[in-house]
Amino acid sequence: MPQADEVSLNRLLALQTEDSAIQRLAAKRASLPEAERLAKLEDLLAELRSDHAVATKQHDEVNREYLKLEGEIDLLETKISKEEQRMFSGAVSNSKELAALQAEVESLKRKKSTLEDSLLEIMETRETAAETLARLASERDEAEKESAELTQTVAGLTSDIDAQSAEHQKAREEIAGVTAPDLLGLYEKIREAKSGVGAAALTGGTCQGCHTKIPQKELERIRAEGGLQRCDNCRRILVIT
Repeated sequence: MPQADEVSLNRLLALQTEDSAIQRLAAKRASLPEAERLAKLEDLLAELRSDHAVATKQHDEVNREYLKLEGEIDLLETKISKEEQRMFSGAVSNSKELAALQAEVESLKRKKSTLEDSLLEIMETRETAAETLARLASERDEAEKESAELTQTVAGLTSDIDAQSAEHQKAREEIAGVTAPDLLGLYEKIREAKSGVGAAALTGGTCQGCHTKIPQKELERIRAEGGLQRCDNCRRILVIT
């Protein structure tokens, strides 16, 4: 069992204070509400970006179909106009040819009418696709804006926590540097086994590590003997305060 005087034990308690502070800051850093919100927002953004990409593809496909139909209708209108000019110009005098020309014009008009009906349907689909695309773009942009703001907030919070942790780490290293190696080793071993707490203050007869009240007779023994003492309940190093 390592030997320890009052100064060494108080150093252990000071070391524990720094270790507990570092542990609390690490837990705080790992569970920042802003960071959790940012993670959820990033998941939402991934979905929105994916949905927007799909919506863009669908909108482009519908738009291509719309332009294709529009082009076909324009070609038919041009052909109908040309055939009607021939039909009414007097250039065709043969009755059979004239009848055939008239039948061709009527066929072209029926085809044009069918394409125009399809165009109307495509127009409705295109409008819906455009509205969906605009909505998703708006939701994505809003999420990206919020994500950028949260990213900056989280960066500021983590930077502050890291700065505090660095200060406590520096203080810890200074204390550990003047602590007897065997005592420090025992403290580290207990701390690892006891959720980060290797030394606890004995205040008002109570171990602050496990909050167990020390029996009066045992308390008198601990005070009389001094030196390195450990809690019978949690086995942490006791430091009388």
